[in-house]
Amino acid sequence: MTKRHLYHRAPVIHFFSHHVSRGGIPRQADARAWSRTSRALAFFLVLFLTLAFEGVAGAACVEGQRLALLHFNDFHGQLESYNDSETGASVGGIARLATVVEKVRAEDPGRPVLLLFAGDLLQGTVTSSLFLGVPDVVFLDKLGVDAAVVGNHEFDYGQDAFRHLAALAHFPILTANVQTFPEPLPVKPYLVIYKPGGPKVAILGLTTSELTTTTHPRNVSGVRVQDPVVVARRLIPSLHEKGDMLIVLSHMGIADDRELAREIPDIDLIVGGHNHNLYAQPVMVGDVAIVQAGERGHWLGRMDLACRRGRMVRTGYQMVSMDAAIPQDPAVAAEVARVAAEADKGLEHEVGRTKVELSARREEIRRRESAFGNWVADLAREITHADAALFNGGSFRASIPAGPVTLKQIYEAFPFRDELVVGHLTGAQLIEALQRSASLRPEDNPGGFLQVSGLRYSIANGSLESATLAGNPIDPTRRYLVVVPDFLAEGGDGYAMLEDMQDKVMTGQLVSDMVIEAFRTGDPLTATVDGRIRRQQ
Repeated sequence: MTKRHLYHRAPVIHFFSHHVSRGGIPRQADARAWSRTSRALAFFLVLFLTLAFEGVAGAACVEGQRLALLHFNDFHGQLESYNDSETGASVGGIARLATVVEKVRAEDPGRPVLLLFAGDLLQGTVTSSLFLGVPDVVFLDKLGVDAAVVGNHEFDYGQDAFRHLAALAHFPILTANVQTFPEPLPVKPYLVIYKPGGPKVAILGLTTSELTTTTHPRNVSGVRVQDPVVVARRLIPSLHEKGDMLIVLSHMGIADDRELAREIPDIDLIVGGHNHNLYAQPVMVGDVAIVQAGERGHWLGRMDLACRRGRMVRTGYQMVSMDAAIPQDPAVAAEVARVAAEADKGLEHEVGRTKVELSARREEIRRRESAFGNWVADLAREITHADAALFNGGSFRASIPAGPVTLKQIYEAFPFRDELVVGHLTGAQLIEALQRSASLRPEDNPGGFLQVSGLRYSIANGSLESATLAGNPIDPTRRYLVVVPDFLAEGGDGYAMLEDMQDKVMTGQLVSDMVIEAFRTGDPLTATVDGRIRRQQ
């Protein structure tokens, strides 16, 4: 039992023992009165102890209070609807989200609705990249988001761009464990929200430490991410006093959310993101519920809560699919169409064709050899005459289906404007990079998993089993010419050894431009896999 569950136990126990011990065993004349008194005292003691053990804090909700909590995460600029990669059906889009959110708000005017966004608003669509996230923030405002947490892609356009977006937002952006130097971020560590008819909700924001490795290093200069458990331990006791319910709004991923729940079991709810996982029901770690709602606005999580005996308890949970059955809010859809039209001018131009799908699905390009990864890495090695090419799977952001290929599709696949960098690595450094890729857990769909050219490597039990270059063992003492995106060249995704590349040259060649040129000048593409990456089961 935690300390916050003990506030009023001692006075009640004292009151009960005082009345029993002073009178001793009652005489027969007082038996009837004693029986009534003892039963009443026993009832209140049992009731109180039950509440204490069920987690009533110093602040408690009022019986009958209700709350509808809505949440989504990893939106990645997906203002428009899109075709689901599995079914081909139209899903998502901010206009469908607006319809559902307003419907929930209208169901019961006496029950408040809390709308939370669990990070990664930016990056992944033409509108987001072209307008540096401004439409994304504007539409979250239109949606009526109550709070958002900083995701690891929120700095993708630079810290100045993020500060501009934060100034535009009418909703609070939270993170308690990210600090920037010398200028602090325009964010809050936490807030307490009270809406009439509902409880006081304390919300703590926490961000993944991957912020500093999955964003281009130039965009996270002066950024420090503190241990979220340490920060949470420091802040949560006071937050329990401020609110009737404690929510952690997290962009840390399910593994770190689980650890947080184990370390601090008196959190009421973790609303999470980062993995793009979809959970039909909350993941339970002890009494702590963890929720996550897929990606790109395809799903909206809904949790209904009511106050029972001094605490907010879950009365229902569901995932609502933003599919074709959900009508689009007309006003929001019209505004999205206007923004998209501005971005699409000239981007629908066909630049080439591919005979096969170039898949950027996380379960493929971030876990194993990929035809898309092979083709892009081979292109980079060919035009730079390098011995080897390394590309992080996280730099591929959207699939390109078989058929005609447009500029828009290429920019969606490569929105980061990564530039090719060539330089020399020793064989030892190259092996170290492959070892890091091999050590990444496939179930996490790690963006740092390496697609390669000129190399072949094998993974067994989370370790590098073997590696060759041009069919020969890699000589640890030899210098090799290697090409990588500038993100990796500056140590992104934790590849510090690549930051030590010698004779580093920025080529001025953007990955997206390289791909566009290959489509324009080449025959219809037939990319394949050839066994250059093997994972032993």
